Amino acid sequence: MSTAEVDDLVIQVRDHYVAQFRDFVLRQQHGCKVGSPEVKFQLPPDTSAFHQFAVVDFVRNDGEPEAIIFEPESVLTFARIEGNLAETKLVIEGLRWDAIVIRHDTPRLDEALEHWWTKWFDPDEVDSDPTDEFSGCIHAVYIAPGELQVDLGTAPAVAFWELLECLADGNASSINVSA
Repeated sequence: MSTAEVDDLVIQVRDHYVAQFRDFVLRQQHGCKVGSPEVKFQLPPDTSAFHQFAVVDFVRNDGEPEAIIFEPESVLTFARIEGNLAETKLVIEGLRWDAIVIRHDTPRLDEALEHWWTKWFDPDEVDSDPTDEFSGCIHAVYIAPGELQVDLGTAPAVAFWELLECLADGNASSINVSA
């Protein structure tokens, strides 16, 4: 598969997810009096979420706030992809936009992630535009030894590639992406 074909595949995966997310948000908005998509929350300090932040897909507030988590009805599948990202071996076995598992050997992960997370989570909402349909932000990054669990939310496909580049630039020798 060529680089352009892989880029197109990642865009298709993202767009397929966002189309389903859009339908989910519309159903939620029609089913409640007060509610909002993509609500940022600070989590307790003992969580594995990077900077203890995450986005809830939808919060309904018809009296008591209720967090609603979106589960896509379908995900796109494809054959395993192998290649390199600079000097880093890259394998993509699956890609579920809201539940990406990345196994890596990046030595100083926090340093590698900091700029990327700030840009794509946008914790201070400096890039927020209230006229946009969605935030264009990632929803969460959970960290375990040698592994990231990432919900790319409504971020564009470039956020995925920039994350992999961060890991590669952080001296990862291999990156394995799965769903």
